[in-house]
Amino acid sequence: MKLNDIKASLYTPRSAVNICFIIVLLFVGMLLNSRINTLLYRFVEGQVARQASTISEKVSEDLRTELLSLSYRSMVFGKAADRTEVVFDAMENVNNNIKLGLMATDGSVIDGEPVTTEEFPGIQSSFRGNGYITYNDKRGLLFSFPVYNGENIKYVLYELCPKEYISKRFGIKCFDGMGHALVLSRNDELIIPFDGSTSDDIDFFFGSEISSVFSELTQELQTQVSSSRRVTTSDGDYFVFASEVPETEFYLAGFVSSDVAAEGAYSIVLLVSRVFLLITVLFTIGSAYLIITSGKVHENDELIKAKIIAEEASKAKSEFLASMSHEIRTPINAILGMDELIIREFNDPDLRQYALNIRNAGNTLLTIINDILDFSKIESGKMELVPVEYDLSLMVYDLASMIRPRADKKGLSFIVSANSDIPRGLYGDNIRLKQCVLNLLTNAVKYTENGSVIAVFDFENTLDGYVNLKVSVKDTGIGIKPEDMEKMFSPFERVDVVRNRAIEGTGLGISIVKQLLALMDSKLEVRSEYGKGSEFYFTVRQEVRDPAPMGDYEKSYIHTIEAVEQYHEQFTAPTAHILIVDDIEMNLTVASGLLKNTEIMIDTAISAKNALTHTEKHEYDLLFIDDRMPGMGGVEMLKELRSRKDNPNSTKPCIVLTANAIAGAREQYMQAGFEDYLSKPIDAAELEKTLLRYLPKDKIILNISKKNAADKPEEPKPEELQITESNIEELKGYIENDSGLYNAVQLLMKRTHK
Repeated sequence: MKLNDIKASLYTPRSAVNICFIIVLLFVGMLLNSRINTLLYRFVEGQVARQASTISEKVSEDLRTELLSLSYRSMVFGKAADRTEVVFDAMENVNNNIKLGLMATDGSVIDGEPVTTEEFPGIQSSFRGNGYITYNDKRGLLFSFPVYNGENIKYVLYELCPKEYISKRFGIKCFDGMGHALVLSRNDELIIPFDGSTSDDIDFFFGSEISSVFSELTQELQTQVSSSRRVTTSDGDYFVFASEVPETEFYLAGFVSSDVAAEGAYSIVLLVSRVFLLITVLFTIGSAYLIITSGKVHENDELIKAKIIAEEASKAKSEFLASMSHEIRTPINAILGMDELIIREFNDPDLRQYALNIRNAGNTLLTIINDILDFSKIESGKMELVPVEYDLSLMVYDLASMIRPRADKKGLSFIVSANSDIPRGLYGDNIRLKQCVLNLLTNAVKYTENGSVIAVFDFENTLDGYVNLKVSVKDTGIGIKPEDMEKMFSPFERVDVVRNRAIEGTGLGISIVKQLLALMDSKLEVRSEYGKGSEFYFTVRQEVRDPAPMGDYEKSYIHTIEAVEQYHEQFTAPTAHILIVDDIEMNLTVASGLLKNTEIMIDTAISAKNALTHTEKHEYDLLFIDDRMPGMGGVEMLKELRSRKDNPNSTKPCIVLTANAIAGAREQYMQAGFEDYLSKPIDAAELEKTLLRYLPKDKIILNISKKNAADKPEEPKPEELQITESNIEELKGYIENDSGLYNAVQLLMKRTHK
């Protein structure tokens, strides 16, 4: 074909359309490639920023763990003020690379590694009662914590991690060891080099090619937790990142190769480009445009629908949990409240032991119900430990008394082996620990049809004021298949469903145990042989408060019960006047009974409208208001009361007293205008603390002198009454002087007849 013919063919309408089509295809392909690359980089930047946040949290955890360890040792010093040299020598030999020291309040070093407040100004903060981390470029990283003598600070205990040892002890690995991250001070002083770093790595980090980008990222940390940016250097493309290190004055910065950060994402870009090329060849520009746009509209509609459904489901779940919390905690409030009245009113040893067993079992049941009802807490893993001093023998006895009847009912042999040398008094979250063991024992009985369930409590002395408490639950049950091990730790999952279809339960038990033990820096271990049985065991570190051996747990329990003192009110307030509002008579009886000996004048109201009528006639010092009442709820009543400016109680403190105890309930009620929040079942001690906080001070008479109940003259005991319908009137006559107890018994008898 001649050149003129080729030129002529280019100017035909069809050729012009083809050329335009090819140009448009190329243009769209370039735009698509650019757009995909932009989205890819933004996505990877987001991923790197999130990874940086995770790394910084790990750094914070490591530093806070070191500081926490130092705080425990400072407590040991505080308790051994007369043996500081012995304690110091024992601690100093634990780690040769860490230099320990003790400083007096005048800044002089008493023992250990010499340092000065000029080198480490953070020590001054510890003299003011705070744990602190300070860095010195010549010396290293110093952790300091105050040592108290009573309420006063006597020393500051500190440990120095030498500069050459910092990287080995706190060095950071990220992106499977292919990224580089280090910790800097606010003035860009290097604190912790990245693990295995070289001088070239450090020079590259502080080099001009990426240092300016880090300056921008650190400025962004003023408004966000972490940030990332892609940068091109002479050595290649990198993603640099920065993140706040929580609860410290440091921040984390680092860089990772673009290929490592993006992993296989680049292959996705190539694949998408090829698919788009195929689509553009098969379809016209118009149809491709319509398909893409209609797809986006449909996708947006589906996302909107999914969001609406998710929000409605979340709202329904919250409403359900709040309702169930109220419905379940209300009867528990009556049970524990009446049980508390029995403990206060009666001195019979057997009756008190039964009542204390009811209280212990009820409190354990309440803790478990709280975890299940507050499911959002379980899902997010936001459970908190509340360490207290506790008697291990009581826990072992409670667990045995709760599990033995279940085992006996199934004809199982239930054996409890507790090392009698375990220290009696420990410090930790006994409720969570008890919940873990209870779940394991319950599961063991549930999945065992023949044979035995054995609970073993042992310990290992660590010689540093702590013990490693070892707990094991072994059964001769069905066992677990190897392929079901992972499923066992998943919430709501049941192993061997066909075989266990008749066994009741939510499937949350082992999952809860796993989370709780993780909070205690422990881990649940399992040994199992399918068809023969299983053993669940763990070790948890507990502080020793009373080193005396526990002895036989059953005898120790009985001795502890006999030593329990009768309850005494913290105060009396005969001139104080309060109003309690609740739609359930039993709750009013319980609350009034718990406050009987305080001599407070108490009015009760069975509804919000009835309560508002009371407030027009009397002036109260304090109002306790239930929330979920028929008709007008507690929040509505509070708003109505506050709006009545001429009401003598419009500005009086109002406390919500409710069975709604799901996560966020306290904040919700405080925002609604209540001065404070108390959950049911009513804790008598918390109730009295609240009264002390809000009642007028001139109406409170503190009970400074409290005599032991055993010192009181023993009252003559009436003859034992047989509680039958034939002598109900005799019983009423016996208790008619106690109006609270009389009303409670009368109400219980009415319900019995129903």
